[in-house]
Amino acid sequence: MEQTPKANRVHIGFFGRCNAGKSTLINMLTDQPVSLVSEVAGTTTDPVSKSMEILPLGPVVITDTAGIDDTSELGALRIEKSEEIIKKINLAVYVLRNDEAPTADDMMWLNKLKQNNVPIALFINEINTFDSKSTHDNDSNGNDTNPNYVDAYPDLSAIATVVGSTDFTSNRDRLTLLDLLGGLTPLDVEGEQSLLQGLVDPGDTIILVCPIDSAAPKGRLILPQVQTIREILDNKGLALVCQTEELPTMLNKLSQKPKLVITDSQAFEAVNALTPADIPLTSFSILMARFKGKLQDLVTGVKALNNLKPGARVLISEGCTHRRQCDDIGTVKIPMWLKKKGHTDLQLEFTSGGAFPKDVSGYDLIIHCGACMLTRREVLRRIDCAVVQGTPIVNYGVLIASLHGILERAISPFMDELDRKGFEC
Repeated sequence: MEQTPKANRVHIGFFGRCNAGKSTLINMLTDQPVSLVSEVAGTTTDPVSKSMEILPLGPVVITDTAGIDDTSELGALRIEKSEEIIKKINLAVYVLRNDEAPTADDMMWLNKLKQNNVPIALFINEINTFDSKSTHDNDSNGNDTNPNYVDAYPDLSAIATVVGSTDFTSNRDRLTLLDLLGGLTPLDVEGEQSLLQGLVDPGDTIILVCPIDSAAPKGRLILPQVQTIREILDNKGLALVCQTEELPTMLNKLSQKPKLVITDSQAFEAVNALTPADIPLTSFSILMARFKGKLQDLVTGVKALNNLKPGARVLISEGCTHRRQCDDIGTVKIPMWLKKKGHTDLQLEFTSGGAFPKDVSGYDLIIHCGACMLTRREVLRRIDCAVVQGTPIVNYGVLIASLHGILERAISPFMDELDRKGFEC
């Protein structure tokens, strides 16, 4: 669980008014002081995250947000941060106090979560002490609820997926609440996501080409390479790893051809030339596009390259923040390859990390990284944002394959599923 990448976890956001008990609830669920708890309103400022495991959901990231009614000097900025969290989470926990009626702000945020299709678990913080026999009952699922509060505000249970009630300062119902969360169906998490779904069977040999250049992290492989190796092993396949120049030697030593060659996108051109035409070839970035997002939209988006005119605005967006190297793929290599294809007068703009414009309608093309550090929910949101606003979007692997004239070969391992979705190459 501790080794599960953050981007592959279910993300759960905790929302509510200042001093509703969000931080206390998180500390109770995690059984450790993750969030600062105080009677002073607005104690939680920026979102605070903690990784843990909630069965049967598995590894999760829970995020404590600022109060939705924060009126401090920086309140508006904090609330904006909370709104950004909505775009990234798979589940929401909304916290109310049993001694206060839901406000218009509460209902607005609950509806905002619902409009974003985020499943909501509504928990009532029992500020007062109740007699358990007179005020507590179990719902049809055996979950502890507070009928007095819920019955008084029926609109709540119409919005929320689950309603739970307990004293957050007590560990009495900790396991019950964890069971409630574990029983929810997260948004955009459909069973076990798989990088190599349908591509590797027991005994298959997969060659991974992993160049070690100045941009490679010292002493380790990058996340997509590690995830791919692990998945090959999980499927009882054989993972063979080499650098670009060692590929011919490795191929010559095999008595049978490999089922697939997967390369770093930056080496696409060289690896394509070194790999016989009868051996399927793709890249880690294209695998990530299929794993995290909508490969058909990204492949469709690359067609916009042919329509780019001088002065066209192009956004190059990366999902992580890292130190730029002299041969950085996003800021150096991709612009260089675009120029080689005749796109010499583009207006290039760059974003990284959590930054992604709400309005992308002014761009002629968005070029996105493989998104190994982003959740599937966030990747889908960015793709949908572009598609809805009519802006073509493509990812690094698809773009690089197209610029080197090998897109058809690079997506050939996935053509059956693309055809089923009505894709036309």
